Amino acid sequence: FTYELNNTPCEQVTNSGVCCYQSKVAELYPKDQLLKDMRVESYIGMPLYSAQGNVLGILVAMHTSAIESEAEITALFEIIGYRIAAELERVEQDRSLNMLSSIFSNSAEAMLVTDADLKIIEVNQAFCDMFGYSRAEVQGLEPQLFSSGLHDKSFYRNFWLKVFKKGVWQGEIKNRHADGSVLEQWVSVNQVRDDNGHIHHYTAIYTDLTELNKAQAENLYLANTDPLSGLSSKSFLAEELKSPGCKSLLIVGIDGLRYLNDAYGFDVCDELIRSIARIIKEQVHADSYVGGGPGKFVLLFKRPVDLYAVAEQLRMHFRHHQVSTADISVFVSLSFGGARGKTDLLRLGVTALRQSRESGDLKCIVLEQDAIAAESQQHLLFVEANNIIHSAVNQQLIVPYFQGIHDNQLGIVTHYEALARIHYNDQVLSPYSFIDAAKVAGMLPLITRQMARQAFKVMSHHDYTFSLNITEFDLNAQYLQRFLMELCQQYQIAPQRVILEVLEGISSAGKNSHLKQLKALKHAGFRLAIDDFGTEHSNFERILDLEVDYLKIDAKYIKHIHNDAKSYEIVRALSFFCRNSGIKCIAEFVHSIEVQQCLLALGIDYSQGFLFSRPESFGEHQEQGEVKVEFDELNPNLVHLQLDGHIHKAMRFTDAFRRCLAEREQPVAYGLFDFRHSDYFQMGESDLVDRARLAAIEPQYQQFEKVALLVEGQYSQKMAAVWCRHVMEMFDVRCFSDEASARQWLLTDARLSLIA
Repeated sequence: FTYELNNTPCEQVTNSGVCCYQSKVAELYPKDQLLKDMRVESYIGMPLYSAQGNVLGILVAMHTSAIESEAEITALFEIIGYRIAAELERVEQDRSLNMLSSIFSNSAEAMLVTDADLKIIEVNQAFCDMFGYSRAEVQGLEPQLFSSGLHDKSFYRNFWLKVFKKGVWQGEIKNRHADGSVLEQWVSVNQVRDDNGHIHHYTAIYTDLTELNKAQAENLYLANTDPLSGLSSKSFLAEELKSPGCKSLLIVGIDGLRYLNDAYGFDVCDELIRSIARIIKEQVHADSYVGGGPGKFVLLFKRPVDLYAVAEQLRMHFRHHQVSTADISVFVSLSFGGARGKTDLLRLGVTALRQSRESGDLKCIVLEQDAIAAESQQHLLFVEANNIIHSAVNQQLIVPYFQGIHDNQLGIVTHYEALARIHYNDQVLSPYSFIDAAKVAGMLPLITRQMARQAFKVMSHHDYTFSLNITEFDLNAQYLQRFLMELCQQYQIAPQRVILEVLEGISSAGKNSHLKQLKALKHAGFRLAIDDFGTEHSNFERILDLEVDYLKIDAKYIKHIHNDAKSYEIVRALSFFCRNSGIKCIAEFVHSIEVQQCLLALGIDYSQGFLFSRPESFGEHQEQGEVKVEFDELNPNLVHLQLDGHIHKAMRFTDAFRRCLAEREQPVAYGLFDFRHSDYFQMGESDLVDRARLAAIEPQYQQFEKVALLVEGQYSQKMAAVWCRHVMEMFDVRCFSDEASARQWLLTDARLSLIA
C-alpha cells in the first residue's frame, strides 16, 4: 500500500530525526487517517541512514496504548534502527556486487583482473573464449603467458611507464591464442589503488579487432573494386602501374555492347559483363584484373607476356562457348589492344584497342615504346619455344600423361588417353606452351613417334585400351601403319587395344591419302575415334564410311549440358546417331556430377574429364598403391577390401572392386573396406564429395546393404564421415577405427549372423 507522508508524524521524522509521541498522536495529526483507522495511541520513528549519510528509509513503531518510558524505548529503538540500516546497506552492496559480477561474467568484452603482484585472480567467459584458456588454467599465472613475442622490450617499457605514471594504458597489441595463433586486440589496462593509495589490483579489457579489420578490408575492397565487373578499379590499376619494371597490359573490349544493352536491357547486360569477367579470370592467369569501364577489361602482367597468344586464347574460347546468365546465353565478340613497357601502358593499350576495332580484322594490336624491343621479344619467345621443343625431342623429355576414360555402364575407368607433356626445368609444360613452335618447326610427327613409343612401353605392363592423338602432319608423312605395327609387335600389344584419335576436320574434309591411311589402319585392327566432334563441318557420311569406333563430343557441348537446353539437344541427337550407327560415344570435359547425370540419362557410353581423372603420369597413380579384394570364408555375402599406399582417385580400387564382383554369381550385400593404410581419405573435401556422389550412381554399389569403413587419424575419420553422409541413401555405412567393432556391427544383420 502507499502512505502519504504530508501531515503525518513520519514527515516529522524525515525532517528532524528520531521522533517519539507517548500518547494522543492521532489528535496531533488529525489528517492522518491511518492513525485513526488503526486506533494508534503512541508512535516512535527514526530515519535509517547509510554510511554516507543518505536516507535509506524510515523505521516506525505504533501502539494502541501509551508509551511509559520515552528514554528507554528511544534508546532501544535506535539500536534496532542502526542494525536494520546496516543490514539494508549490506543488502544494497550485495546487489551492486552481484550486478557488477553479472556484468563482468556476461560482458562481450574479454576482462582480466590481477592482484598487485600481477597474478591473475579472475577472468570472464569472454576472455576464455577469446584466448582459448579455461579459468582454472590461467588463475595464479601472469599475463605474460599470452605474449606473442612480436613486441620488443621498448614496447613493454613504455607500456609499464604509462601504467605506473598515469594509471592507465590503451593501445593495440598482438597476443597469442592457446593454439598458437596471433590475436590482434585493443587493450585497456587500469591500475586500481585502495583508500591508502596502495596498488590493490590491475584490470584489463580486451577488444577483438577482427571485425574492425574486416570492415577496413571491406572498405579497401570497395575503394579498389569496379562495381560493374567485380574486378579491381582504375584507381587500383593506377597504383599498380606505378611499380617499377617492365609490364604487359591487355585491354579486352566487348564488341557491340550497345546493341546488347538495347536488346536485353542494362540489368541483363551488367550480369553478362560480370560473367565475362569471371570467364576471363578462369582462362587467363594475370597479376591483376581491372574493370576498365563499360564493356572493357584490363589484364595486367608484371612480366613480359605473349599478349597475342593470350588474346587468341580468349578469342577462341568465346568463339566456341556462349556466355550464360540467368536470363540469356549468347556468343560475344571481343577486340583486343595490348601494350608492353614501363610507362604509359594504359594510354598505349587504349590506342591499340581503338586501332584494332578500326582495322575490322579481329587482330590483336600491341603497342610498345620500343618497336624493335617488341619484335625482338617475339623472336625470343619463338626461339625459346623452339629450343624447348628441340631439347625435349632430343633428350626424350616428351612424356605421356594419361587421363582416364570412364565406362558409364561398368562404372570404372576402362581406358586412357595419352596426352603429351614436356618435363623441362622442373616444370611440366602442356601443349599450349610448345605446339605452335612444333608446327612451324615441322616436329609434330617426331612428337607423335616419341609419345607412341612411351605409351606402348607403359601399356605393355597393363591391359588397358589407350588412345593416341594423330595429326594431319602424321598422315602427310605416311609412316603410321608401319610404325604402329612395329610397336605392337615389339611390346606385344594387340592393335585392338590402340585407339587413334583424329580431329574432325581430317575425317570430314581430309585428303584422299589421309582417308586411305585411316581405312588401312582400321583394317589392321586399330580403332578410330573422331576428336572434338562438333567444332567444324561434321560429315556424318564420312564417319560411317570410315567405320569409326568412337565419337568424342567436343567440350563446348558438354561443359554446360546440365543448364543449356541447346547443348543438351545437340548431345542427345549425337547420342542417338551413335547408338543407331554402332558407334561408341565419349563425352569430353565432364567436370561435375550434374553433367555426368545428364550424360547417363542420355545413354552416353563413356565420360572423360576431371570428375574421374586428371592427366597424370601413369606410374604415379598406378604403381604406388596395393589393392586386395577377397570374400570372407565364413560369410560369402561379405567382401573385404584392403587399400595400402597412394591410391590416386581410387581408380585401381574401383577397378579391382568391379572385377572381383563380376566374378561372383551371387550379389554381395556387405562390405568391409579397410582404408587404414591408404591416403584415400586425405584428398580435399570437394574432391571427396564428388567421389561419394559419383559412387551413388555407379552400378557396382547398387547391391550393397551395409558397408563398414576402417579408417584411422582424425582427418581421415572426418573425411570418411563426409563420404558416408553422401552415400547414406544407398546403403547403411559407418566408420570404425578397429576391425573387431566393424565386424560386430556387420554381424548384427540377420543374414550375416545366420551364415556365420
